[in-house]
This record gives sequence, C-alpha cells and structure tokens, in this order.
Amino acid sequence: MFSIYTLLLYIHILSAVLSIGPLFVVLTVVKKMRTASNGEMSPYIEAFKGAIAIVKHSGHVLVASGILLMWHAGYHWRTSWIVMTFLVMLASIVFLARAFKRTLRTFNTPAYDQQQFVSLLQRKTWMYILLLLIMLWLMVAKPILW
Repeated sequence: MFSIYTLLLYIHILSAVLSIGPLFVVLTVVKKMRTASNGEMSPYIEAFKGAIAIVKHSGHVLVASGILLMWHAGYHWRTSWIVMTFLVMLASIVFLARAFKRTLRTFNTPAYDQQQFVSLLQRKTWMYILLLLIMLWLMVAKPILW
C-alpha cells in the first residue's frame, strides 16, 4: 500500500541523489578544465555552475522532506543523529555558499591561474562530497551518539 510516508521517503532519497550525484559529473568537468584552452573554459564553468545549482536546489527539497519525515515518523529534534545531521548540514550550507563563488570569480581576472583554479575546484568539490557523505551516513545509519 502506498502511504504519505513512502512518498516522502522517495522524495527524500531522490533529492539526496540529486544533491550528491551532480558533484561526480563536476569532477569530470574539472578534469577536462585542466587541459582546456582559455576559450574552452567558459562552457565548462557554466556546466559547473549548473551542476552546483542542481545540488543547491535539491538540497532545499532534501531538507524540507527530511523535516516532514522526522515529523511523520515521530523523531525528536534532540535525537543525536538528527542534531549531528543538522550541524553538518549547516557546515555544508556555509561551505557551499563560500567555496565555489570565490574561486569562480577569479576566472578572466589578473588573479586567474588555470592550474590553481582547477585544483581549488577539485579539492573543494571533494570536500563538499565528504560533507554530504557524512550526512548520508548519519541519515542511513542513525547512530546513537549520546
């Protein structure tokens, strides 16, 4: 039988996939940036920005569906894995807001160095993936931490 909980869970899982999946595409784009000419960089940067936009907006759905799932399942806000998930989520929001904009803004400026630019994007993408994977683990394993 189909229930509201099942629908919310499906939406939550789909938004988690859309919050993490594009980042692995981004890693491929970043790899291509390493050897791209300056004229080829703009489409790669636009693809990068588009993938980050998908990640960001999927995160909105992820948070909303997660809160609805908590409410529907009767979890308390003070449950350890929920508290930790929200703390990591806040860190990831701050990270996402700051990590890529500053680097992307250097393109076509005197401060732009292609290899440094690509290395920063790659490192920051992996850092963001790590934060999302920590949240994923917390949501799936639901560890009792205190």
